[in-house]
Amino acid sequence: MKNSTFIEAHVSLSDTTPKREWHTLALMALGFALVNLDRFIMYPLLPVMASELGFDYQDLGLISAAVALTWGLSSMLFGRLSDRLGRRGILVTAVLAFSVLCGATGLAMGLGSLLMIRAIMGIFEGAFVPVSIAEVVEASPPQRVGRNTGIQQLMAPLVGSALAPVLAIQLLHLLPSWRWVFAVTALPGLVCAWLIYRHLEKRPRAALHGIAPPSLPLRSVLAMPNVALCSAGFCFWLAPVVVFSALMPSYLTDHLHLSLQQMGLVMSMIGVGGAAGMLVLPTLSDRWGRKTMMVMCLAVSTVPTWMFMQAGADPVQLALLMFAAAFFFSGSLALVHSVTADNVPGPYVSTATGFIVGIGEIMGGALAPAIAGGLAKAFGIPVILPFTLCCLALGLVFAVSLRSPTLSLK
Repeated sequence: MKNSTFIEAHVSLSDTTPKREWHTLALMALGFALVNLDRFIMYPLLPVMASELGFDYQDLGLISAAVALTWGLSSMLFGRLSDRLGRRGILVTAVLAFSVLCGATGLAMGLGSLLMIRAIMGIFEGAFVPVSIAEVVEASPPQRVGRNTGIQQLMAPLVGSALAPVLAIQLLHLLPSWRWVFAVTALPGLVCAWLIYRHLEKRPRAALHGIAPPSLPLRSVLAMPNVALCSAGFCFWLAPVVVFSALMPSYLTDHLHLSLQQMGLVMSMIGVGGAAGMLVLPTLSDRWGRKTMMVMCLAVSTVPTWMFMQAGADPVQLALLMFAAAFFFSGSLALVHSVTADNVPGPYVSTATGFIVGIGEIMGGALAPAIAGGLAKAFGIPVILPFTLCCLALGLVFAVSLRSPTLSLK
């Protein structure tokens, strides 16, 4: 009865104002943009780094996997802690730390040191993600949760996938070496950490509207509708984005023999298409339903992925196909957080989101590119495309199994 009373109070009462809603959204979107810039700016540089440091395709998969593994474990830990201890301190510390570690990436002298630096960086990036999502959900009216989480999430493809490849290649031409690129991209994070510390409202976690949230064991949060399904499904929904981001630059340069500039153009479409998908599809889901949009995204995304396998080395055609694939890949990822918000009361959103993101990053973000890299080493880089199709098909099974929301959005 106590839990039921609290949940009803949480859903029926509004604790947000337009000023707080947009203020929080702007800060969390900026932080999320930098998380993904620092994570993904390395991938367009990997062909150059591989030549200097002697990496093979399997090493490229391991580098991506190292970040995702620690990101996943950290998301589960800090998502839970933030529901108990508060969010601002975790957010500020996380942004400072991952920015410094991004700069330290330029100091790597081989595979071992690069894996260590990126793995530690993943701890702090993983801490930021579920906490920032929960902050946006809490600041948003129920009827705008889909749109607002979509706006925050679109920073990942817009900055991490669209801006990062272009920025990386341009900085590579302007700076003495790839090492300086990481130092330059670390600087905005220091400013972002100060802005979050200075402007994000510090709010107690212990009470909401005067009603103390009951302490729930982790298994009770995970038993809430769709949390387990989203945790399993996120592994396959995330894998295509990570595999494409980590290994597609090598496919384009080594297999299709595109120039670095052409590769950067095609890879930037992951970001442009992903940003469009993360804005449009979650917004439509506020009206048409999360499950409907999720199933549609995964089903349609198989078409441009299959067409990519048949395409030649025309950069324009490849860019258009990449835009279409990313539009639906990324839209499905953004919808996951709306599904969570529909089924989990606000004080437990960080815990649930952290677990979903954590499991997804460990399996889809770490294991998938490691497997794809191993397969590419054994059978050739084109194998990443049928591997991605298999992930989409399995992800579709979990999307079809999603249940309707249990919390009223009225």
